[in-house]
Amino acid sequence: MNSFCRARIAALDSLDLKKVLRRKNPYLFRASGISNAADMVEQLLNAHVSSSDETIFGNLFFEPICKAVTKAPIAAATGADFVLETDTTYEVIALKSGPNIFNASQSRKQQDEFDEIEKSLKATLRSLRKQFIPIMGCGYGRTPRPSSARRRFSKMAGQAFWRHVTGDPDFYLKLIRLMKEEPLKTREQFVIARNNALNRFVREFTTDFCGKNGAIDWEKLTTFNSGEHEVI
Repeated sequence: MNSFCRARIAALDSLDLKKVLRRKNPYLFRASGISNAADMVEQLLNAHVSSSDETIFGNLFFEPICKAVTKAPIAAATGADFVLETDTTYEVIALKSGPNIFNASQSRKQQDEFDEIEKSLKATLRSLRKQFIPIMGCGYGRTPRPSSARRRFSKMAGQAFWRHVTGDPDFYLKLIRLMKEEPLKTREQFVIARNNALNRFVREFTTDFCGKNGAIDWEKLTTFNSGEHEVI
């Protein structure tokens, strides 16, 4: 958990407010009735941290654990993380944090990547008489049954995924027990880093996107976000 905390803090320390603002919808914030710079920045920061944490946690918690418990080789192909091989099957696993982080276009891209892997292995697997099985594995959550007819790869999440790769139906619970009280020991460090980032961004946002009277200059913000010419 220490590595997760360090990575979260490092991500906050290196975060660029203007890069975040470029990716957000100023019309939505305006329509939401936000008029306070601190509220605006806090919403931006919360949304970014939530998304960033999913990626960091998947890389530093789920992935190392999956590698350790399965002793599976790491796949050397784009779109795949691990390979589980038996006498009759060749399972290629793309590991994700949760089942709901992919939109339709990302799901199609994952399918294309699986297709490329299968194409590159086709001759080898035919000679070995092994079935190619593409799997999107998710560290938490549930997946609906039956699987989508548009998707040609299996999607396993939570208990079902961990049982599949470890053979232990209770492994998903063992993961939560593994943490014990460790997250509480690093919480204070993260709160300090988050507050520092919040203060830093409020100062920057107020300087660049608020008028002399302190009100948010929505036209300036929208021009920065969506205008054809560079500003600020």
